[in-house]
Amino acid sequence: MSRLLSILFLGFAIETLAQPPIFIKDDFSSNVNGWWVGTSDTYTMKLENGKYTITTTQKDKGRFVTIQPYMDMKKDFSIEASFKQKSGSDNNGMGLLWGNNGDGKHQEFIITTNGYYKIKSPEKAEKINEWVEYKKVKPFGQENVLKVEQRKGTWFYSINGEVVASIPALPLYGNRMGIINYTNMELEIDNFIFRHDVKINLPDNLTTGIKKENLGPNVNSIYDDLGPHITTDGKMILFGRELSPDNIGGKEDGEDIWMTTTKDGITWSKSENMGTAINDKQANNLAAISADNNTLLFCRLDGFQVRKKEQNGWSASEYLNVKFKNESKNMEGNLSPDGKAILFTAKLKENLFYDASAENKEKDVYVTIRDKNNNWSDPINLGKQINTAGDEISPFLAADGRSLYFATNGRPGYGGYDIFLSRRKGDSWTDWSEPVNLGPEINTTGFDAYYTVSAAADYAYMVSDRNSIGLSDLVRIKLPEAVKPDPVVLLIGHTLNAKTKEPIKADILFEDLSTQKEIGEAISDPNTGSYRIALTKGKNYGIRAQAKGFISVNENLELASVAKYTEVEKDLLLLPIEEGESIALNNVFFIIGRPTLKPESFPELDRLVEIMNDDPSIKIELSGHTDNNGNKNALMKLSEERVLAVKAYLEEKGIKKGRISGRGYGPTKPIAPNDTNENRQRNRRVEVKITKVG
Repeated sequence: MSRLLSILFLGFAIETLAQPPIFIKDDFSSNVNGWWVGTSDTYTMKLENGKYTITTTQKDKGRFVTIQPYMDMKKDFSIEASFKQKSGSDNNGMGLLWGNNGDGKHQEFIITTNGYYKIKSPEKAEKINEWVEYKKVKPFGQENVLKVEQRKGTWFYSINGEVVASIPALPLYGNRMGIINYTNMELEIDNFIFRHDVKINLPDNLTTGIKKENLGPNVNSIYDDLGPHITTDGKMILFGRELSPDNIGGKEDGEDIWMTTTKDGITWSKSENMGTAINDKQANNLAAISADNNTLLFCRLDGFQVRKKEQNGWSASEYLNVKFKNESKNMEGNLSPDGKAILFTAKLKENLFYDASAENKEKDVYVTIRDKNNNWSDPINLGKQINTAGDEISPFLAADGRSLYFATNGRPGYGGYDIFLSRRKGDSWTDWSEPVNLGPEINTTGFDAYYTVSAAADYAYMVSDRNSIGLSDLVRIKLPEAVKPDPVVLLIGHTLNAKTKEPIKADILFEDLSTQKEIGEAISDPNTGSYRIALTKGKNYGIRAQAKGFISVNENLELASVAKYTEVEKDLLLLPIEEGESIALNNVFFIIGRPTLKPESFPELDRLVEIMNDDPSIKIELSGHTDNNGNKNALMKLSEERVLAVKAYLEEKGIKKGRISGRGYGPTKPIAPNDTNENRQRNRRVEVKITKVG
């Protein structure tokens, strides 16, 4: 007998140890898990004195409430809570629900305080969907503990610690779980426990103490405020507002785009509807604002449209030349900082786990890439490091061009959708680091997505329905170092006429001088000429503005390393193509002490060839200059030889000899004192003077 007791005790111990670990333990001392609280004419839901209380006033008409923690439906789990009915009808149900898909379809385990239980399901099976008498259900005013547990494909149902039924596991339609009642009653719930073995991939050295700051009533409304897009300079947020009477189409208008601005990053202006220039009576789905603030990208189910800033507002919508068949009703997108790629989510036949069934809402993250002829590629799936059999949404590529933030329900996390970070490893769009979860202070047991970061990456902006002014609000969080993108340099300035200093609308192009490849572009504001571009470390940049009738004054910025976010102001000048005007070729480089051109010089000289080919009447004079470091005669000779080297390059590219003249001036015409390395570098230059036009 003692041996049998030992075996039974051992079996009980193994059973206890085999339980999944606790994932959620809610004593309702605070609303950390986001249970719905509020009131209406027929019900009230509140947290009070460490209990969650549901009060319903209509007989045979109750409520249900859910939270949405992550759940791997292939793994075992258990859900339990204690219920105390304090008043009301005793002959209809209250209890647990789980497997909810957001459309009302779920499993239930309910009891009545007059002594019955029911296993309720949309499925048809034995032992379910009928009331079963059970005398050990406790009456009014006493706690009943209900528990459902999945073990090895079987569901076990317990009341007050005693298993009352077991059946083969039924389908789980989703991962929402919670509480339900069916009639008028005051119901008190406590000690909600969800056990599940979840291993979450977190960043190394993730700090704690992160707080979500609501942007306040100037920005947020009593309606759904969602989908924030912060500009690169952090001074403006564009976002969507749903079903507001102040939308262009009134309260039936699915979504309008609104904006708010800041000067100090702390105080935000009263949010404003962007008006009929952008919005109409239909839902307006903004995907992104470009790094230069001058292009808006919109998602359409079969592609993308853009609108560009003009002197009198915004251009009409124009489709980009990439089309696809998205089988999902939803889609999100993001424009890369260099303007050459769009990351987006869609359900295409190229999805890694494609399922044609309509109820399958699974989307993958794709990219389309623009070539030098402004053609966009067919969608490219980002691959298995990013995409799962679940649903990926809201991709955002940070200003460093490699840190991708996205939300998914297909990876272990804290809630239904969590935000993750993955870093692009090289130039490929299909080689990414293993995504890391941003942690329990950013992600919750609910829905977390729509995450955006300025170039400074000091704060991230997202949407939350916790402690909100309205249905959902815009909030910000101070970013911990572990999940920040790499620091960048934000280059800001104006595109100006070099003669008059008046603003000019121009294209801005930046290239890697070492590879001679154009790596990004922007446009300047048509009214002010203002521009901004984010530049990453490790490159020697050539930067220029480009406009018809002008020659670019090219600039050079070498960023071997960037230790912290920096803003650099630099105006880009455009010289009118007129006789007598001259500019320095800032991105023409020679081997030290020799007249040999470096390859980094070729892009700028090739553009000079292009200008001269566009207008065969143009004639130029080249002038070579040095600093005063060395023998004057040797410097005169070096400057002359360098002019000849540039002249030879242009002629090799097809410019007729009679159109180019030149001479070397050595150190005789400095433009700065030769007293610092920087000034001496300014004096070492080749200039071009236009001697004839037309």
